[in-house]
Amino acid sequence: MARQKGASAELVEAIQDRGGREPIERLEAGWRAALEYAAVVHVSGHQLTDAPYARLRAAWDEGQIVEITLVIGMTEYFNRFNGSLRVEPTT
Repeated sequence: MARQKGASAELVEAIQDRGGREPIERLEAGWRAALEYAAVVHVSGHQLTDAPYARLRAAWDEGQIVEITLVIGMTEYFNRFNGSLRVEPTT
């Protein structure tokens, strides 16, 4: 879906990479900051410190940060909802 919405192959690869940080390091700073932010929020928004938020803020405006946070939250919700009900993913 990300590719359909215009995401680069490099961004999709970095998001899907589970074995290391090398693909993520090749991304521009804004995308690295967004992925770092998503990783922290995934665990708990209460664990967000000033440093990752400052990196996010340096690359994105307030509206974009709200949208990024909304996408993270909705993805978390759908994953938990579908996982709990054992809903199979569709494409």
